[in-house]
Amino acid sequence: MTDPKQSFEHVDNVRTREEQLGEQLFDAERQYTLWTAIRTHKRILLHCTAAFGAGMCFGYDTIANGATISMPGFELYFGAVTADGTLYVPSIWASLWTAMSYLLQAMGGFLVGFVSDRVGRKWPCVGSCLLSIAGVGIQFGATSRAMLLGGKMVNGLAIGCLFATATAWASEISPMRLRGPIQSAIILFMFFMQAIGLVVVRMFVPDLTTHSFKVVFAVQWAWPVATGLLFVFMPESPTWLLLQGKTESAKKSLERLHGCNNEIEARLAHMALGIRLEEEQALRHGAGSYVDLFKGSNFKRTLTVSWMFIGFGFAGACLLAQAIYFLIIAGLEAIHSYDVAIGGFGIAIFAIVASWFLTEKKTVDFLGWSWRELNLLISWQAVTLVSTAWAITSEISSYRLRAKTQGVAVISNAFSTWLFTFTVAYIYNVDAGNLGIRAGFVYGGGSLLFFIFSFFLVPDLRGFSTEEVDWLYENRVPIWKIQENAARAREGVQAMEANMQHEKVVV
Repeated sequence: MTDPKQSFEHVDNVRTREEQLGEQLFDAERQYTLWTAIRTHKRILLHCTAAFGAGMCFGYDTIANGATISMPGFELYFGAVTADGTLYVPSIWASLWTAMSYLLQAMGGFLVGFVSDRVGRKWPCVGSCLLSIAGVGIQFGATSRAMLLGGKMVNGLAIGCLFATATAWASEISPMRLRGPIQSAIILFMFFMQAIGLVVVRMFVPDLTTHSFKVVFAVQWAWPVATGLLFVFMPESPTWLLLQGKTESAKKSLERLHGCNNEIEARLAHMALGIRLEEEQALRHGAGSYVDLFKGSNFKRTLTVSWMFIGFGFAGACLLAQAIYFLIIAGLEAIHSYDVAIGGFGIAIFAIVASWFLTEKKTVDFLGWSWRELNLLISWQAVTLVSTAWAITSEISSYRLRAKTQGVAVISNAFSTWLFTFTVAYIYNVDAGNLGIRAGFVYGGGSLLFFIFSFFLVPDLRGFSTEEVDWLYENRVPIWKIQENAARAREGVQAMEANMQHEKVVV
């Protein structure tokens, strides 16, 4: 591997002009409105279609996992019958099919962190898509409950790897003003694909043969195939390339993302400067292993990411995963249960788009938890928790720990979903707790709990660069005072840059 210090020499030689120009570009672009940023960075948005595909894979898999168990054809083939002749899916299998898929997602999010730091972001995404194709194939050909479980576990592993790496890649190629909206757009495509998946499932609800649910599985092949092909033609993350000391490759990647005549040298110099600052921190805090996520100022960031995603379970996300089956056992006809779910996802999609124009992410979190506390409207979760959590995750992480932070997000999300999904069926199902629709009130207190603790853990990072976020956490600025210290953060980063340059000149 090329020595990073030698690879950064070219950038160091032009520091006076290019780094200053890069800083000016960054300061100008951080003031852009959303529409101005979209018009300026159309090429980056086009490249992000690959990451949007990862959201589509995740979204459709959620439906294939949760909605198919409520299809009459599925219940006839894999289900059981009560003494009075009512079809149902045994609680143990309803829990295992969903919970084990999410557990393997957690494993995928953890394992891919090692791989993506070594070989990059692009090719692990391609490999994950190939693994997903295999997992879908096992589900399509399943002839037993155990074989179906195996397919869901293989695909869960693939989805965890894909989503963690794709969100990290999208974060690293995104300009600061679009980083949050692009992460939210990934979630938008995830919910859009869930709505499409429900439409597909609804079309085959009247079909009582195995053909009904097998078509749902077969359609799933389209998304990993398309996403894998897109990633083959995508550029590697310029941030990862710089971290590996591959300056020329990083320059070529930036040219593809921004265009050849868009101040590439200045952008490269600004990125390299930020990475050198992190290298200075790495000498004090470690080189970027999973252990480093729990050391020093990184621990609070990791706690914030984990807290947001674990909150999904307490606030009722597990009910959303099995919403249709829940509505059916509550007494609603199967066909109308799908109509309700499709309408809910439609509201969620509209809410996510609206959230792009709400600049304070912490405020959105507070509104969401309050709204659920008052109304128990799970569909609002799409904007207040899911999209906001992924946006904050992409902004709170440092360069050297970004891939592993995204992995922690996937692990936390998957573990929470696994734990609560495994138990939720025992709360509402007819062969267990039999609470029925009253199960919704079990999760009311969780929203209040997260409403309170988010004040101390969830930051508003609007307008901050990665280097400034590092400074804020290094200097232990209270979460509720972050915006008040924006000027201090900029001055602090400038002072560190000047000090680093002075030390280089002295040496």
